[in-house]
Amino acid sequence: MKILKDFIENSPDSISVYDKKLNLLEINESALQLDNMTYKEVIGRNIKTLYPGIESTGRLKEYRAVIRGAKPFMSQDIIQSKKIGNKQFSVRAFMMAEGLSIVIRDITELKKTEQQLLKTNQRLEELAYIAAHDLKSPLTNLESLVQLIEESADIKDENRLLLDKINVSVKSMHNTVYTLNDVIAMQEYNLPNDEQLNFRAVLNMVKASLAIQIKQSKVKIRADFTKAPNINYPMLHLQSILQNLITNSIKFRQPGKEVVIKINTLEKDGGLYLIISDNGIGIDLESSKDSIFKLFKRMQTDIEGKGVGLYIVNSIIESHGGDIEVTSEVNKGTTFKIYLGYE
Repeated sequence: MKILKDFIENSPDSISVYDKKLNLLEINESALQLDNMTYKEVIGRNIKTLYPGIESTGRLKEYRAVIRGAKPFMSQDIIQSKKIGNKQFSVRAFMMAEGLSIVIRDITELKKTEQQLLKTNQRLEELAYIAAHDLKSPLTNLESLVQLIEESADIKDENRLLLDKINVSVKSMHNTVYTLNDVIAMQEYNLPNDEQLNFRAVLNMVKASLAIQIKQSKVKIRADFTKAPNINYPMLHLQSILQNLITNSIKFRQPGKEVVIKINTLEKDGGLYLIISDNGIGIDLESSKDSIFKLFKRMQTDIEGKGVGLYIVNSIIESHGGDIEVTSEVNKGTTFKIYLGYE
């Protein structure tokens, strides 16, 4: 008990404890400083006496509900006064053996930092938007000029190689700009609505859209959804996750080896997991684990790609409060374990 008392007394948060009639039992120094009162002035007094306007705010009703057994109460308050200025606090009320505990934390600086980060992110998004969209027009003109030159009969043989190199660079720029546009468009959309989905049905749609790649690469997809056959999730997002990861497995297959992709789901601790593994060339995680989900990051530069698929998958998963784990071994394969959220 002494350890708890010392912790409360030295906490930077304002902490006070009330009995079931809301008479003050204990209060720490931070709370006294916030209220500009002394220990003798407040101890034993009722919360309505200490804070005369509390009943009109509805807060007293919330505290009494917690005492009667309701869930802990949480809120964020903005307080303005000559003494402390304009401050923002988080308030949490919960029951302990001693009584109702109220913890008030000053989150003013945290909120300022959040606002600064939001402004910075907004500026970066605007810059990316301008860069991607404003480059479209001159890029289209450049592509047209290159095409006109290619169609000309006056190109000398010694200039043909130079023109081919220019064409490769223009196509690379086209892929980068239009991919960036796609990423920006995805981030601008609001989250689509969840719907009841069947994993097998969604996988079948993805397989149909990748039918040519699957046939040409002789891919075997083994799926088992018996442990968690359904999920509430946006259709487009689940399709994108499956399509990008299956495409990756096909793209990074081992030459001369049968491609096998295993997909299964499971439910653990109330959460749904989607696990996708392959027997491809694998990833050297020691050198690339921190950058695997970054935009335009390519794990294998000798294999054609844009470096955007895993970025999109990770962005979708994080937007739903999930996460993704990667395990891989070079020349043996890769496994993505995706936590999709609570069902």
